[in-house]
This record gives sequence, C-alpha cells and structure tokens, in this order.
Amino acid sequence: MGASAWSYAVPYREDLQAALDALREKVLTEHEYYREEGIESLAELMDSGHLEEEGAHSVLDVVTVVHCAVDEEDHGDVRVVEGAEVAELFGTDRPSLDTVRAAEEQGGGDIDFPPSFRGSGCCTITYGPDGAPDGLYFWGTTGD
Repeated sequence: MGASAWSYAVPYREDLQAALDALREKVLTEHEYYREEGIESLAELMDSGHLEEEGAHSVLDVVTVVHCAVDEEDHGDVRVVEGAEVAELFGTDRPSLDTVRAAEEQGGGDIDFPPSFRGSGCCTITYGPDGAPDGLYFWGTTGD
C-alpha cells in the first residue's frame, strides 16, 4: 500500500498518553483509517495482527507516548517533541497549531523532520494567543 503520513490536532490535555488513547478510540470509532472489516475495538485491532501486516495508516499504528532523545523511539512510539527541538523545528518555543502545521508541511519532504522511522510518530504542545497550552498535535508516518 505504501507509506501514509497522518496528523491530528486535539484539545490540550496534561496527560499525553490519555490524549493519545482518546484520539485512537475516536479514530477507531469514526472509521478514519485503512481497516479490516469486523474489528470493533482497539483490543480486537491489536490482537488481529492487522497492524503488523499492513497497518492502519493512521494514529492507530502508534500506541505509547515516550520521552526520549531523537531517533531513540521504537516502532509504535509517539516521541514527545519538547525543549530545544521545539524551537529548532518550529522557530519558537510556544508554537501555535498553524505554526506546527506549516512546519510539518514544509518539512514533509525533509528526512530530518521527525519522525525518522515509519511506524512511529511525534507530538508537541500547541499554544494559544495568550501563550497558554491549548492543544496537542500528533503526526507520523506509517506503512510499508
């Protein structure tokens, strides 16, 4: 099927893993992915082997939020982009959703724009005009 890039913006939640879990449930429920018929829950999807064979070409292909150095995430991980990397990628330490989307689009063809590995993703906090966190942005690439 080839590689698929995916991205999602969700409201800010301090618990990044809970935010990812809720997003995955929403995507599964709304059938916003390349899917196998008859799968109705995340548990069924995880047990089906479908993700290992073809993937869902969506956020369903990642499972765990991790805080680690660049290029140390594993298959199925969402690495949190934080600290100096935020300013390096987005030109500010408090990027808005529009800033993150523009950087992702511009950097999409650049091998140095994370994530480095298919089957993984990244997330970062986005900020509102008042400088307070207002969202989370998840993005990645999955597929063969």
